[in-house]
Amino acid sequence: MSESVRRALEKALAERQQADLLRRLPGQLEGVDFCSNDYLGLARDERLRRRVADLASRGPAPHGATGSRLISGNHPQLEALEDRLAEFYGAEAALVFSSGFAANLGLLASLGGLVSALLCDRLLHASAIDGCRLSGARRIIFAHNDMRQLEGGLDRLKPGEAAAVVVESLYSMEGDFAPLEQIMALADARGAGVVVDEAHANGLMGPLGRGAVAAAGLEDKVLARVVTFGKALGLFGGAVLCSAALRDYLVNFARPFVFSTGPSPLWALWVRAAYDLLPELEDLRERLWANVAYFRNRAAQSRGNWLPSESWIQCLLAPGAAEVRRVGKALQEQGLAALPIRAPTVPAGQERIRVCLHACNTFQEIDLLLAAADEACRA
Repeated sequence: MSESVRRALEKALAERQQADLLRRLPGQLEGVDFCSNDYLGLARDERLRRRVADLASRGPAPHGATGSRLISGNHPQLEALEDRLAEFYGAEAALVFSSGFAANLGLLASLGGLVSALLCDRLLHASAIDGCRLSGARRIIFAHNDMRQLEGGLDRLKPGEAAAVVVESLYSMEGDFAPLEQIMALADARGAGVVVDEAHANGLMGPLGRGAVAAAGLEDKVLARVVTFGKALGLFGGAVLCSAALRDYLVNFARPFVFSTGPSPLWALWVRAAYDLLPELEDLRERLWANVAYFRNRAAQSRGNWLPSESWIQCLLAPGAAEVRRVGKALQEQGLAALPIRAPTVPAGQERIRVCLHACNTFQEIDLLLAAADEACRA
């Protein structure tokens, strides 16, 4: 390593350390899970393991794709998964990616060849922000869930200008929902498309867990949906749901798809098995919603500064890097896996403990969490 690079590396890390923002990989988390995105507990579900074993027994699948899907990696298992996804979501087509990040990045960066403007909610995930930046399209950023600002941004479009609105159905650091019907109405009135990232709603909302877009009956109106398999499905990877024409376009222009080794055909079996199981999990979805209702009722009596979320993502504000770490440590000492979120994931001054509720959490565990948070906030 050159001396100049070494100095720059040390300087960058020292600055993060001085700001109390240096990140390190944690060890295996212990205690009651209030931090993972495994909302339905499928990451350890024996039913899923049995279904995978059953699918695998019908014919062996290779461990690896062996190349990009445009060369040697387009295995029939991947196409079977995409057909299953399109059928499940009522979409014309689906295209799988190795991660939800790659799906967002590939889709949104590629849209620069189709639209000249992207209207973006300020709190989009980093993958969507990066994709929009790489698109080359003009970005019009509106305040989070602010329909007046979105309308104003749409009014700024030039006559006949092609544009798309980019939102999440459920925001991962706020826990609030996008007003999809209003967004769609505003965009539709001005001829703009709508792209919805369903990462944290997939598997949990709508008929059979088809997501917030399906819950709102907007499947035929949106330009594209991004679903991920690393949250409620307990796996990893993602997919874009869209028209057949847009899928063909992505196959040609989405760089994370074109230039990446294809996903494992064995992985495709796992994801198909999860989707076969998903319609049977209404009891888990109901238990999750019951936990959300119980949490909100109890949090109303709490001393903590909890954001007014109605979802399975709840946030306790604890401004300041040192303060949020102190509160997080206090919770962990009570056997609760609830972790601090610091800048740059959230803006400085808006640090928080992000709590993810799960179908498997008990009311007693929720009571313990809220009592420990109250105690930590009083300290």
